[in-house]
Amino acid sequence: MNAPSLNEIRGAVNRDVTDEKMEQVREILVGDSVRRMEQRLAFLEQRQADFEISVGRQLDALEARIEALAGAADGDRRVTFEALATSVSSLSEQIRRISRG
Repeated sequence: MNAPSLNEIRGAVNRDVTDEKMEQVREILVGDSVRRMEQRLAFLEQRQADFEISVGRQLDALEARIEALAGAADGDRRVTFEALATSVSSLSEQIRRISRG
C-alpha cells in the first residue's frame, strides 16, 4: 500500500488551513458584493421570466384578435360578393328585357 508520508500529511493540513484562510479573506473583501450581485441577478432573472410570460399573453391575445378580424373580413367579403352577384344577375336580367324590347 502507498501510505502518505508525514510530509504529505503536513502539506495537506497546511493547504487546508491556507485555503480556509484565503476563503475567509475573500469573504471579507468581496462577499457582500457577491451576495448583492447574486440578489440583483436573481431579481433580473425573475423580471425577465415575468416579462416573457407577459409578452406571451399579449401575443396570444393579439393572435386571437387577428383571427377574429380575419373571420369578420371573410364574412364581410362573402356578403359583399353575394350582393355583387345579385346585382350582376339583376343587371343581366334588365339588359335582357331591354334587348327584347
